[in-house]
Amino acid sequence: MEHTEFSKRNKQVASLVANLLHVHDCIILPSFGGLIGNYAPARVHPVTHVFQAPSKQLVFNRSLQTDDGLLVNELVKSAQISFAESRRILSDYAESLNTNLLAGERIEWSEVGQFSMDVERNLQFRAFTTHNYLPEAIGLYALQVQPINRFPIPERRPEPVFVNRDLVPPVKVSRKFPIRRVLQAVPILLIAAFIGVNASLPEGKGISTADLNIFKNSVRMPVVAMGIVNPTDMPAARPSVFVPVEEAFSAESARIFIVAGCYSTQSNADGMVDYLSEKGFGAYLLDRTPAGLYRVVYGNYPSIREASEELNSIRKGLNEEAWLLIR
Repeated sequence: MEHTEFSKRNKQVASLVANLLHVHDCIILPSFGGLIGNYAPARVHPVTHVFQAPSKQLVFNRSLQTDDGLLVNELVKSAQISFAESRRILSDYAESLNTNLLAGERIEWSEVGQFSMDVERNLQFRAFTTHNYLPEAIGLYALQVQPINRFPIPERRPEPVFVNRDLVPPVKVSRKFPIRRVLQAVPILLIAAFIGVNASLPEGKGISTADLNIFKNSVRMPVVAMGIVNPTDMPAARPSVFVPVEEAFSAESARIFIVAGCYSTQSNADGMVDYLSEKGFGAYLLDRTPAGLYRVVYGNYPSIREASEELNSIRKGLNEEAWLLIR
């Protein structure tokens, strides 16, 4: 078959096949093969976001070569020829089609697909997607849309429910009596009373620290006789004057101390001494108690008044547990 006549027959057969594909799912060209239309559901492209309508997906089967008369009968009706003439025309066209494909040509059926031979002489078919042969998809076209960016909806917190409640009366908190502070103040009060009594008594009649020693074998208490005294026999009253005595003072002779604390190990006591020395105190390790504790003092003081003032300042800003030691 000449090339011009082949091109004419090729367009005629392609048109017949395209018309039949709208109604039938299998079209066979005798001595060549058959086209099969399978249902393909709607789909969307993951990249281009194009929605494709349902369609009839075309595949080619080389094994379907038995004449079913469908294509022959369609050619009879379109060309107004006999059945035998139509079969002969299709047979000659199929023979020329195979020859041209083996020669390396690419044969196209308009709106259907393209036929070609690979390097191993196997027939390949590529269907065109420009036309949809599914009757149910008539009027449906491809649609490209923009993707919807969905953001998670934040969880909505429930609104608070206000409940009317009666006012709760304030709770009275019982404060414990500060027995500890009272016990700490007892030595200071006794010392103040001791100083006041000695200042009010005549010279030589005062109370010394030796009189307060409860471990002496015998204690002599001054006896004052109560009776009527002649005013002329009473000595002339003279005001009592406190004269401070300046004495040399040293750590060995000191008898008034402010104790910082007692520690079970000497390393802890030395650490406390270093800490107080950095604070500006003349601290040192005084002695060891009968219980085996190392006693650390802030320093020694020549009078109870100076020691009391220093103790008050220490308790206010540094150590509430500090206390006086009188020897």
